[in-house]
Amino acid sequence: MMKTFTVVAALLFAVACTTPEPIPGTIDWRVADLPAIDSVKGAPTLIDTKLGKAVRFNGETDGYYLGVNPLQGMEEVTVEVIFRQAGDAKFEQRFLHMGTIRGARMLFETRVNPDATWYLDTFIRLDKETDLVLIDPEQTHPCDRWYNLAMVVADGKATSYVNGVQQLTGEIPYREISEGITSVGVRQNQVCWFKGDMYRIRITPKALQPAEFLNDHEKLNE
Repeated sequence: MMKTFTVVAALLFAVACTTPEPIPGTIDWRVADLPAIDSVKGAPTLIDTKLGKAVRFNGETDGYYLGVNPLQGMEEVTVEVIFRQAGDAKFEQRFLHMGTIRGARMLFETRVNPDATWYLDTFIRLDKETDLVLIDPEQTHPCDRWYNLAMVVADGKATSYVNGVQQLTGEIPYREISEGITSVGVRQNQVCWFKGDMYRIRITPKALQPAEFLNDHEKLNE
């Protein structure tokens, strides 16, 4: 009886510890090892974390430009960012910009308050008449901690999350954003430089549930 229990327990443990297979087409970037970098602005700094290297941006001159648009070919998408916002940053922070500068694009941003709290701002533009901003100054979070930011876009709506907790949702007739490039640490026109740290960016061609989001922030905060 004891042997059977031990075997069953071992099997359950193995299943619990198995990492799910990545969804085909998923793009998973460690920011310390970004692919397809066209240019580096300033001097982003590598820092040590419990999960390996992350990148620190100085809020003035640091950023990466990648010659790829990871949203290409995705009709629905979940974008996640593992990041840590510096509490002494400027008010407007824009740190992930995929697509074009003036046309179709998706951005992750924050707004930083004087009390060292921040709130999330996600933005999608498809054309001159179709865009969506998800921002709520009342949903604030302490700076200088690691977080998972996520936006899920599918079935005619977009929903933003912080650590798996829904922030806002809105309607948008989303379609593939096929043109453009990616900037990390700054908006593509070099305004609103990010001050803080970034560890990981994952773009999944599927509408994930919060239980499926990355949990790296939990380990990084230990």
